[in-house]
Amino acid sequence: MTMSQSLTKVSIVFLLLVALITTAQAQHNDTPNSIGIRIGDPIGVSYKRYLPNNKAFEFVLGGAARGWYDRYYEDSFDHFSRYDDDRYITHRVKSTFTALGRYLFQYNIPMEGPASEGTLDWYWGIGGMLRTAKVRYRYQQENAPFAIRDDERNDITMGTEAIGGIEYTFEDIPLTLFGEFSLFVEFVDRPGAIKFSGGTGARFNF
Repeated sequence: MTMSQSLTKVSIVFLLLVALITTAQAQHNDTPNSIGIRIGDPIGVSYKRYLPNNKAFEFVLGGAARGWYDRYYEDSFDHFSRYDDDRYITHRVKSTFTALGRYLFQYNIPMEGPASEGTLDWYWGIGGMLRTAKVRYRYQQENAPFAIRDDERNDITMGTEAIGGIEYTFEDIPLTLFGEFSLFVEFVDRPGAIKFSGGTGARFNF
């Protein structure tokens, strides 16, 4: 399955989930919702629910671009005890899935000039991430008969992240543009591994 096919299926499920959440909260819908596309790590769909007192929830579902985690999965080979007597040759990431959940704090940035017709905010927050990947390794036994083998494994990664970003919401159209960065600390399956990532995108407000 290609990444585009995976993201299409993820997007459909995500939109259904958002529809259910929005319907369930319709009687309390005095704060806006926002949904759109995120480009970066991960690439996917972003849904943001703005809350009173300058707070927000955000959920992201998506996947990673091909080649983004090559070094990570190459290094992971040496962390798996099942490969202790084997020598890494190469690998291929066949598919990935990432889910993010975040709790955010929003702060307005005063502006002057034409851009001041919209709203500029910066935000920070904390969140959790779950990532799965299907990885196919090729390796060679270091002892006789020195056979070259292939092995496919499902890798599961979980951890927490700290997020910081900025977003601009237009006054005349229900559109928000955003850019952000994050620091991820892994708990499973390589405890203590650290990764920096970022993303940008646009969301439609309703």
